[in-house]
Amino acid sequence: MKIWHRGKLAAEHGDFLQKSELRIKPIVRESNPDKPSLYEFIIEEDDPAWPEVKRRLGDAPTYVRTEFSQDEIARADWSIAWADHSIDNVRCGTFAWSEDNIADLCKTCGTGWRQIQPFRIKREPKLGKNVFADFGSAFELFCAPVVVNALKTHGASGFDTQPIILNAEDRPAASLMQLLITETAKPSVAEELVEHERYCHTDCPVCGRTWHGHYTRGALPLRKSALNPKVDFQLTGEWFGNGRTARHEILVSRRMVQLALDFKWRGIQFIPVRTV
Repeated sequence: MKIWHRGKLAAEHGDFLQKSELRIKPIVRESNPDKPSLYEFIIEEDDPAWPEVKRRLGDAPTYVRTEFSQDEIARADWSIAWADHSIDNVRCGTFAWSEDNIADLCKTCGTGWRQIQPFRIKREPKLGKNVFADFGSAFELFCAPVVVNALKTHGASGFDTQPIILNAEDRPAASLMQLLITETAKPSVAEELVEHERYCHTDCPVCGRTWHGHYTRGALPLRKSALNPKVDFQLTGEWFGNGRTARHEILVSRRMVQLALDFKWRGIQFIPVRTV
């Protein structure tokens, strides 16, 4: 596991950043294009310079990303599944999650929604070698028929499917369908084991629901007792979001991750969680 930080430091730290041989990018203002006002940097926590960079940052936030090894992904009991191929260019309308598609959405925090009808797209999407896709938001998960056939052949559970509709022809798309997760876990985040100092949860003042910040440092700790061990797909009991939009994360079993690795399915990524 590697934990990466992308952040910014004032120009006065430029000499230090350069001597540390970090990946840096000078940021200049139009008013003074000859002199950087900030330096953007990328650093891994195992880098010898990280403690000093962290000290110089103080309370300034960084964008945190965790890179998992293939072995860590294969060994995890459960992983979060995201599509990493977007078909946003073929969706109908300006926003897929409109009131035509969902109901019960809290417009303040983005929680509470439920999908009430299939999504509609303009035309068959171009997938290349990908067999998974989404609209670029990780709220939905689409897959090719070959994936659904394999899941059924191997007895996968906890999911159903529904078509994506070609809008002009009013018929199901042939290349993709939506994977619907039918199981939802109990609330399972083990907050006492959280390692992300900026991780938080917030109660919405309007709907009263709680949403959790997206977990990006290390593996999200989940209580094994709150998960259903008899299924291969389930949604987290918690909502994860940013205060404007939110979703339940899709959890997949180790068996399903191994199936994807064996078939070398493209268009999907797995983020291991830590079960305790």
